[in-house]
Amino acid sequence: MLLIAEALLATPCEEYGDAYLTAQDKMNMRGVNSYRERYDMANTLIDSAIAYLAYCKEQISLADQYQIQQVIKREDKNRRAYFTGAVREYHAIYGIRPDVTEIYQGESYQNDNGVRSFPSAPPRFPPVQQPMMPPVQKPLPPVQH
Repeated sequence: MLLIAEALLATPCEEYGDAYLTAQDKMNMRGVNSYRERYDMANTLIDSAIAYLAYCKEQISLADQYQIQQVIKREDKNRRAYFTGAVREYHAIYGIRPDVTEIYQGESYQNDNGVRSFPSAPPRFPPVQQPMMPPVQKPLPPVQH
């Protein structure tokens, strides 16, 4: 019985390990310039590493566990950058312009469609200091002859 249980546990661990190594090899592959593909590969690598750690923790040495955890942390940071780039790529592919809002010094904003709205928060930029106006001088009274 014990040998059967060990055989059943060994097979999934090898599969999880192979999936992790395959994902790591794909991530290190050269020639992938698309942020969308990099984002998908980073997700696959992180998911396979987590599954490998979760199901095979007893069979992985502590040093290897630490290395896998470092790979997960590093790819998570990279994944955030890939996500931003992937969004830009999708915008370019589908011709989507981000919702650009112009900021005025007044109390309202105007978007690309000409619709005015009032902000729920102050603008991100500090108000621009206006130059001091010279004091208003009263005109001299007309000279009477």
